[in-house]
Amino acid sequence: MVFHCELTIPDSTLKTSPATTEIVLSEGMIDTVTMLFPAGCAGLAYVQVWLGGYQLVPWSRGSWVHGDDHLIAHQVNHAVGPAPRLLRVLGYNEDDTNSHTIAVSIDVTPFYPTAVSSIPAELLDQLGLG
Repeated sequence: MVFHCELTIPDSTLKTSPATTEIVLSEGMIDTVTMLFPAGCAGLAYVQVWLGGYQLVPWSRGSWVHGDDHLIAHQVNHAVGPAPRLLRVLGYNEDDTNSHTIAVSIDVTPFYPTAVSSIPAELLDQLGLG
């Protein structure tokens, strides 16, 4: 499953009071977090991605990702259990004139098949579910 959100960071947004957006994920494994910094950001818009109290992107706690006309993908490989499933995207902006919108996509592989029809018939029979 792919989850998507956008974070609009107003001009002059401080690191100490970042803009925030949230998205609820399904249970599974977060494979990749991808961020699109459009042309014009000039490296002045900064983003972090958190799950609960854990900073997922960038890996180094307290650091931020930034770019200009860049698509940046991070391999995460982090499990999302029943809770917390609230993913937060935080951003600040050193540009004193323009706001910037960063697109974020999160690829999550479900832990379990989403339909019984995807389970081989032989296995269903062995489990007494066929």
